[in-house]
Amino acid sequence: MNFSRPEYLAFLWLVIPSLLLAAIGARRKLKYRRIVAGGTGYEPGIVAETRFFRLFTRRAMFCAAIALFFLAMAGPELTSGEKPVRRKGADVVFMLDVSSSMLARDILPDRLSRAKSEILQISRSLGEGRRSLLLFAATPVVQCPLTNDQELFETLLAIADPDQVESQGSVYRRAFDAALHLVESAKRAGSGETVLVLAGDGEDHDQEFAKVAARIRAGGIKLHAIGVGSGASVPIPMPSSGAATGTMKRDADGDVVMTRFRPEVFEEIVKASGGRFYHSLPDAPVGAMVSAAIARDEAASRWVMVPANRRPIHRPLIAAGLLALLAGMAMSDTSRRSRSGAKG
Repeated sequence: MNFSRPEYLAFLWLVIPSLLLAAIGARRKLKYRRIVAGGTGYEPGIVAETRFFRLFTRRAMFCAAIALFFLAMAGPELTSGEKPVRRKGADVVFMLDVSSSMLARDILPDRLSRAKSEILQISRSLGEGRRSLLLFAATPVVQCPLTNDQELFETLLAIADPDQVESQGSVYRRAFDAALHLVESAKRAGSGETVLVLAGDGEDHDQEFAKVAARIRAGGIKLHAIGVGSGASVPIPMPSSGAATGTMKRDADGDVVMTRFRPEVFEEIVKASGGRFYHSLPDAPVGAMVSAAIARDEAASRWVMVPANRRPIHRPLIAAGLLALLAGMAMSDTSRRSRSGAKG
C-alpha cells in the first residue's frame, strides 16, 4: 500500500491521546454515576447500571472514525507491478546568505555580488528543473518559491540584499530547516532530483548542524556549499554607505566589526551531510563545477521505477469511518437490560 499524501499520516498520533482522554472520561463519568446512585437512597435498580467497557467503547468508536478519516486523507492506494518513469530534471533550492558580513569587499566587488554571480550561472545551466531562492541571516525568507520561470528567479535574485532580512547574524541551522521543508514538499509532489546549493561566507552564530545534516543524508538530498571570501579579516561596510564615505559597521563600544571567511564551517557541514564544498576565488569561479555535478547526479537518477497500477481505496475508509461514527452515536452508556429494570 502507498499513500499519495503521506504527510497526513502524522495526524494519526492524535488518536493515542484521544483514546487516553476517552478512558479517563469514562472512568470519571462512572465514578460520578456511582456517587449519585449511592446518594439517592434508592435500590440499585433505580439508577441504570453503567459499565466502564460500554462507556469506553462508545468513545473509542469516535476515535476510530477520526483515525479512518485521517487515513483516507492520506490518499491510500493499492499498487501492483512496476514501470520505469523519467524524472523531469532537478529541483534546486539556492540558499543565499544575505547577512551584513556578505557586504565585505575582500572579494570584489563584494561577497554577496560574487555569490549571486555563482548562483546565476548555476541556475541558467539547469535544464527542465525548477529553482527556488531562500535568503537568510538570523532568520530565513523564501524570496522565490520553486519555479520554472528563469526570468522571475533572476529578478528576485538581483534585488536580494541584507535589508530583506530584518534579523542579522547568520544561523545556518534555521536556513537548512526552511530549505529542507521546501525540498521535502517537492519530493511529496513527485519531483526529480532534489538539491541544495548554499552560498555564503561561513560566519555562523549557531553551528548546530547535526540534526539537519542527518536529515540531508537520510533524505538522499545533494548539498553543494559555495564559500565566498578570503582568509583575511576585513571590515564590514554599512549597507547604506558608499565607497567614498568609508563608513563601517561598529559594535556597541564603537569598535569596527571585522569579518573573516570561515571554510571550516562549510567543511563540517559537507562532512556531516555527505555534500561537496567549493571555494569561489576571483580568478576561479565554481559555478560551472557545481552545474556539472548537479547534471551528473540528475542523469544517474533520471529513470526510476514506480508502481504501474494504482487503485485508490479512500472511499471504503471514509465509509468505514462513517459507520464507526454512527455506531458510536447509536450506542448507549447503559445496557438495555438495566434500563428496562429501572422502568419496571
